[in-house]
Amino acid sequence: MPTSSHLLRWSTEMLPERARFFTFREEFARLNLALDVIDHSGGRPRIDVTYLSLGAVGVCSLVATPAEFIRYKHHLKNSRDQFGSSIVKTGPLQFANAGQERVYDAGSACLTDRGRPLRVFGPRGGSVRYVTVQAAALKSLVAHPEDLSGRLVRPGPALRLLDGYLRSLATLEEPPSSELASTIGVHLLDLVAATLGPTAEAANIVAERGVKAAKLQAILAEVTRRFSDPNFDLDNAAGALGMSRRYVQKLLEGTGKSFTEHLAGCRLERAFAMLTDPRHLHLAIVDIAFAVGFGDVSHFNRMFRRYFGETPSGVRAAATMRSRSDPATPHCAPGGAAETRSFVGFANTFLRHDR
Repeated sequence: MPTSSHLLRWSTEMLPERARFFTFREEFARLNLALDVIDHSGGRPRIDVTYLSLGAVGVCSLVATPAEFIRYKHHLKNSRDQFGSSIVKTGPLQFANAGQERVYDAGSACLTDRGRPLRVFGPRGGSVRYVTVQAAALKSLVAHPEDLSGRLVRPGPALRLLDGYLRSLATLEEPPSSELASTIGVHLLDLVAATLGPTAEAANIVAERGVKAAKLQAILAEVTRRFSDPNFDLDNAAGALGMSRRYVQKLLEGTGKSFTEHLAGCRLERAFAMLTDPRHLHLAIVDIAFAVGFGDVSHFNRMFRRYFGETPSGVRAAATMRSRSDPATPHCAPGGAAETRSFVGFANTFLRHDR
């Protein structure tokens, strides 16, 4: 069944300075987050929130100056029966939940029961990325997750996969389609279960569904991150991710492209962006070819023409003419766009398989 999704970005910087914190606490934190907030910034608070709703699953990133976030008992009457898996990006952060209290440093994670009082305190500010899942759904995969609430989530491959998946989601500029949101939500539920330890009955489901998807995402993210290195190859990717060459190749089979094709695609897309960007007009085409990871300009020219149906010089000339006729025409932005396409393409692979 399709899942509605939406993306919210909110910051105290959007508010008039005089009433900034009061408005955030009263009209956003209490109403939308079911939390109270105490400012410890010395009167200069800043809180940035990004929230992606995927139906029954939610993904949130929060960055704040020193502050205290508290969910009191009176907040619980409107709270959903959910668990949250939080990964601390910068800290330390103090978490108190389900009778447990602990200080978490950057890179550590914990499970929280959103149906019980909660306190999170960042004495020096901090940032956290977390995912919320329905309690009933998690309990179908993990035995008694309520007993793990307020406790450290053990570090390991599953937590790294969850963190990497959430980082890729952060590159999205708009919410995914309803069908895609459902697929992503299932992956995240499985990954949370994998970090906690699924039941014997659910272990294979989790491994073949969400964990497998996250491993594919990690491969594509590694290619997107390192494609400009001319020495980067399949062995480098497999070694960095702790996978075998054959396993990487097997996962990529589902995308319909080989490792070499994914790598070349990233390099060519980046080259196209540079050729059409006025800021790179001072670079010769050979310099751009080397900058994106090609070691031979003739090979680059052949692959570029095969991929785009036009030569690099032709693409640059056309972009230059457009720029002269309309200086306001925006250039092709490099960077995050490639990561976004990589993530959406990977997720659509699993969407096609589900049909």
